[in-house]
This record gives sequence, C-alpha cells and structure tokens, in this order.
Amino acid sequence: MFNMEGSGVRCPILDSVAASLPLSGSPSSSANSSDMFLYDDSSMSDGSLYASDQENLSTPRKRSDCRRLHKRRSRCPQQQIQQRQAANLRERRRMQSINDAFEGLRAHIPTLPYEKRLSKVDTLKLAIGYISFLGELVRADRNSSDTLLSGVSNSQNKEEQKKVIIRARQIFDSTGVPTVEVDMVTELGLFRVGVPSTDFKKVAEAVQLRDNNPSEYHGMGVMSAVKNINTIIAPELIKQNLEVTMQKEIDQFMVALDGTETRTRLGANAIMCVSLVVAKAGAAKKGVPLYRHISDMAGITSIILPVPHFTILTGGILASNGLPFQEYTIMPTGASSFAEAMRIGTDIYRYVKKVIAHKYNVESTYVSDSGGFAIPLESHRDALLFLTDAIKQCGYNNKAEIGINAAATDMFKDGAYDLEFKNPNSNPQEYMSSDKLAEVYLDNMKEFPVCSIEDAFKFDDWAAWSNLTGRAAGQIFGNDLTQTNLRRVGLAVEKKSGNSIALRLNQAGTLTEIIEAFKLIKANGFGVVVCDRWGDTEDLFLSDLVVGLSAGQLKCGGPARCERIGKYNQILRIEEELGALSKYAGKNYRGHM
Repeated sequence: MFNMEGSGVRCPILDSVAASLPLSGSPSSSANSSDMFLYDDSSMSDGSLYASDQENLSTPRKRSDCRRLHKRRSRCPQQQIQQRQAANLRERRRMQSINDAFEGLRAHIPTLPYEKRLSKVDTLKLAIGYISFLGELVRADRNSSDTLLSGVSNSQNKEEQKKVIIRARQIFDSTGVPTVEVDMVTELGLFRVGVPSTDFKKVAEAVQLRDNNPSEYHGMGVMSAVKNINTIIAPELIKQNLEVTMQKEIDQFMVALDGTETRTRLGANAIMCVSLVVAKAGAAKKGVPLYRHISDMAGITSIILPVPHFTILTGGILASNGLPFQEYTIMPTGASSFAEAMRIGTDIYRYVKKVIAHKYNVESTYVSDSGGFAIPLESHRDALLFLTDAIKQCGYNNKAEIGINAAATDMFKDGAYDLEFKNPNSNPQEYMSSDKLAEVYLDNMKEFPVCSIEDAFKFDDWAAWSNLTGRAAGQIFGNDLTQTNLRRVGLAVEKKSGNSIALRLNQAGTLTEIIEAFKLIKANGFGVVVCDRWGDTEDLFLSDLVVGLSAGQLKCGGPARCERIGKYNQILRIEEELGALSKYAGKNYRGHM
C-alpha cells in the first residue's frame, strides 16, 4: 500500500486526492449579490483529520474584498456572461474530480469512515487523515519489524505480497481495568479487537499477563502484553508467510511461540487478541460475514440464533442483600425469534425496574457490572417469587423461564455450603451438604419456572455434579467447573458432570482452542452457553461467535450498559441479514431435540 522513499512516505492514493482537491475556494457563479461570502479553504490542504472544523472557523471575506485582489473586471455584459460560464465549467470539473477521487478512495479503503451528514470533501479529508495515520505507522517503524508485516501470503512473487500493519495498545474495559486492543490493517481495511478482561484468575484458565506495578493501575496494566505483541508475536508470525484465512496454523504457531500450558510467557490476553483480529481479517479476505467464517471453521452448516440469558437480579458476592446466589436471569425460551426474545427480556427488565423504584427507592434501580438489580431481598425464595410474578404480570407465562447462577464455589466452607456466607456469624450447623443443596435446586425446578442452574456446586465437587445431572430434567451447566479448559471439559464429559458447558473468550488462549472445545462438547451431546466476562469491552466479536457456532445460548448480562446491549443489537442485525433463513433456538436451546 505504501512505498517509502528517503525519510518520507509516498501514497499514490493520497497524491491523486491531493491533486484533485482545490487549494482555494472558487466564487459561486450563481451569486450576484455583493453580500455573498467566500471561504478560503487553503488552510485545509494539510489533510488534517479535523479539516472540516478549520473550514467552519475560517474567516469569511466579502466578494467586494475579493475583487480588490484582482484587476478590475470588464463591465461588458457579454464578458460577464462568459466569465460566469467559465466559472461554472471550472466548478463542474472540480466537483467531478472530487467525486472521482472519492469513489477511488472508497474502492481502495472499504472501511473509509463516511457519514451521510458530511460532504464528500470532508469525507476525503477524513480519508487523508486515515492514510496519514497509516503512513505514520510505517515511517515510525520502517527500521523495525515489530509492526510492519510484509508478507501474509504464500506467494513467491514479492511484488504481490501485501503489507499488513499490526499495532497493539492498552485500552480499558467496562470496569475501568486495562486490557489489550489490536489493530490489523490489510489491503482490505482496518480490523480491530479488544479482548475482555478479568481481575480474578480461576485455577485452570489461561493467564492474562499483567504488569504487576503497584504504582500504575493497581498493578493491572497490560503494557507488557502490548509489548509482546508489537515486538515478538507480530514479527515472528510474519516470518511464517501465512494467509489470514489460515486461523488454525496461525493459532498453533502462537501457542508454540509461547511454549507454556497456560500462556504465561506471552500472555493469553496478547495471544487471544491477535487470534481474534486475524479471524476478522480472514472473514474479510473470504468476503463473508465473521459469523459465517466462524461457522466454516467449526463445521456448522445451519445457523441458529441463541436464547439470551438476561440478568435481572444480582446477589452473592456482587451484592450486600440476602440473596445467596449470584445471578437470577430470564430466558425467553418461548419466543419465535431473537427480536421477540429481546422484546420479552426488555419488557420484564423495565417492569422490574419500575416495581423496584416504587417499592424500594431510586438507588435500588442502579445496576451492577452485569446489568442486574441488587434489591434488598432476604432469601433465595423471595427472588424466585419476585421473578415469577414479574413474568406473570408482563403476560409471558409460557414464553419466559428463570435461570439461576448459584456460583456455589463462593458458598463452599468447611466441606459444605453456607447459604448465609455473607453473614460473619452464620451457624455451621445450618451448612448444607451437596445432597441437601441438590434438593433445593430440584424443588426450585418443580415449584417455579426454573429451567437452568449454573455452577450448582464447587468447581471440583465432581460427584455432586454427576448426581444432580442424573436427577434433573432441566439444564445443569458448568462455567467455573470447566473454565474453557480442554482437559476439564474432557473430565466433565467423562464424568457426566452437567449437561451444558460454558465457553468464555478470555479463558482460552486462541480462537482455535474455543472451537476445539465446542466440537468436543457438541460431539458428546452437551449444550453450549457462550458467556461474557465482567470486564468486557464494546467489541462485538462475542455475538458473531455465538451465532457462528450456533451455540443456542448467550449469557452476557442484562439489557443495559453499552458493552452488553451492543452484543444483543449485533445479533438483531444478523437476524435481519439472514431474513427467512434465520432460526431461533427457543425450547431447543441445548440442541438436544
């Protein structure tokens, strides 16, 4: 895309645009009034990204002032007509050159940030800023191999090899914790991914590399992971001469480059971010949507849209109320489409919010990181009664069911489960054995419209998991149980611990590992729930992943906060794109029918 000469950067597209843009404003040929104003746009020829702002602030000049700068024009009417005609011709040629340059840029840069409210001239100036940004990257790193990757194809002809730029940076997730974002620029445009973050590592998940500098971000900075991408992963990856569509080979190379089981050397946040951005570029290379690209890699032939788990109430360690379990969700299993599922979920969510504001106070309507309400309920049964009534009042008795995230590891104490664990003076005589806790779940499923229990027991209480799975008719799914770890997924399958398993992006090291875990789960008749993380970003990759895998279920919080509602909106767009071909999982959310 770029040719470097000396210390500068030459871009043929930029040269052609610069040649077509006027250096100064032309008088309007249709204006006869002396009060007409002209704008001098010569100050905008620097290609500034904010050139339109300079245009709006430029100093207006009256036509009479402009005329003083030139020789006195003839007052002959015939000459005035000829001058106006010549001015009109120049203006038409000028606009034609702008249109030609604009269309040329659109052809070379499909991701050109064009907005209808902007004129084509302003859009060209945005494009110049975009190209200048790329040029700066090339010029800054022309003597380094950390970001300029010249050869992502297997072509033996070096002239046909495409230039690719990979640049990592530190950004922040939805909880204000630093995380990693990667830009990849290919001949097809700019692709960007920000990985979700977490401030608490589970025992078997891949390691997110942190700076551990207490003086910055409480030790949670990720500049070391960013450096690993820019100075190790990118230059080493390019030496392999792999196409961006070769996802498995690229991921296997990065895993080998790290050389550790849990990605502790380079960081799972660094490796996964590159893996995901390669997938986006690979989809563009194939000319298909991202979810189609993922379907191809997973061997999925029929696209199924997921049943969402909308978080409504929060308890456990996320709230100071009396609820022992962490989340209570609504699952619109009776909807006929994802759009209807969104209507059901948002109707119940808004109804609950109004009831809370009326019954308690406005402060109780503030939401947690997962989008749920932490209202002052005193018991688990109170929460189930509250949600059952909300479903009934909204008229969705046969269309919405309840899911529970017990997060039982938080309650495990001295070999038993303490449902009063938030009370420092809880009575050890009231702790529950795994068998007694299983009875609580089974009773809930009989008495209330509860269809799903998540993390019913401690993550290594395998016998209790197997026992409950054999007795329950509903969904028993493991999240903390398996942690998107292939070895633990294999154990869950072998021991029949649960009947559904969660997949989380940042618990694995690469997209290929996610897909391999998915295949293992489905091959053994288990359901799949694609889950977000508390520290998520505004990136929408998760939506394409759950659709591409036809997983059947998506759990990414309540219909609130942009990093969560954005993912639901993306699936709505996909459903619209699929049209008559779209299928909603509904009652078959586990894929067992």
